[in-house]
Amino acid sequence: MDEPVVSVVIPVGADSVPPGQCLEAVLRQDYEKKEVIVVCDPRAHARESLPPGTDEMRIIRERSPVPMMRLVNDGMRAARGHVKILLKPRCLPVGDQWIRQMLELFDDETVGVVVSRTEPGGPVRPTLAERLLESVQDTLGGSADDGPVALQLVGHRCDAYRASLLADIGYFGEELPEPGEAVAVSLRIDDAGYRILLSDTARTTWGGGRSWRLGEVFREALDYGRADALLARSHDVRWLNSGVHSVAFFSLFLLPLALISLPAAVILSAALFVWGAFLSLRLPLIGVEYPVSVLNFAVYVGVVLAIRNGWRPGVFGRQVHPAILRQWFWLAAMTGTYLMLLLRAGAGNARRALRLGAGLLRAVPVGLLGMGWWLVTGLGYLRGALLDRVPGT
Repeated sequence: MDEPVVSVVIPVGADSVPPGQCLEAVLRQDYEKKEVIVVCDPRAHARESLPPGTDEMRIIRERSPVPMMRLVNDGMRAARGHVKILLKPRCLPVGDQWIRQMLELFDDETVGVVVSRTEPGGPVRPTLAERLLESVQDTLGGSADDGPVALQLVGHRCDAYRASLLADIGYFGEELPEPGEAVAVSLRIDDAGYRILLSDTARTTWGGGRSWRLGEVFREALDYGRADALLARSHDVRWLNSGVHSVAFFSLFLLPLALISLPAAVILSAALFVWGAFLSLRLPLIGVEYPVSVLNFAVYVGVVLAIRNGWRPGVFGRQVHPAILRQWFWLAAMTGTYLMLLLRAGAGNARRALRLGAGLLRAVPVGLLGMGWWLVTGLGYLRGALLDRVPGT
């Protein structure tokens, strides 16, 4: 395509890092027909330190606090470009040809969105928090393939949109948490007949020049879980299957509860077994979904078969009634099932960390932290399912 006008929209929310480095990286791009629009929430720490507007850069200061996606929408609607790039302040474009690299794939009229590749931007050696964040961003987890890669989801970090596409789909929703809105807008893009491609040349560093903290990564997990619950309720989309991890959170309390009241713990275990009929998992090899309760029962049978009669006196005492033994087995099965699911999720984090360059000694703690990350998504799912209003109602 001929050189179009490009608008780079940088939303600065209440918790955003100062956009100074990001602005400098965009303004030094070797591309004349560009404009930069900074949309700033009144609560943003960097609001007063922003430079004055110029012909190349405009500053939009909101009068009242608004959600992040409202900042994005206001900037996108004010933008005059044929291509509009959403760039978060934490993202720093690499090199001075980044805008041109983002435009390369728009020669294909079926391409609606181009996503920039991202890589850690903190210390030379990424922290555990950054490795964990990398491992859960599997939709943008770098591909080793040459050429652009087709994606199912936009990144909501550094994405270039055709202006005509944004007009067609009605811009972005403002009620879903950001991870959920990335899924929702991707569905609308697909319905409109456009493709999302991951650029093979355009790169940004993610982090804004400082390392991530574990607390920040786990706060993102809460948002992911909330988004998953709201997507399930509003779009009937099971994105992360965080409902399974919310049940895992409860299952881990069963064994301590059994020390207080074994019957109560067993009743809750039975409730989790019944609820497992409404939760589904996909068999990786053949792509068939099955209820979690099937896995519950399989683990129960495995526990019963594994415990030998000669072990029982030493483990449970000689006077334990067989019915109580069965209750313990049932409780162990329910807890073991959801622990297995957490282990599987954590192993996925460790595997992706290895693929992205972490050594084995770093991948193991990433896997353990990943189990905690998925548990936190379960808490976020509970909040979204029980407390948040469904968008559009």
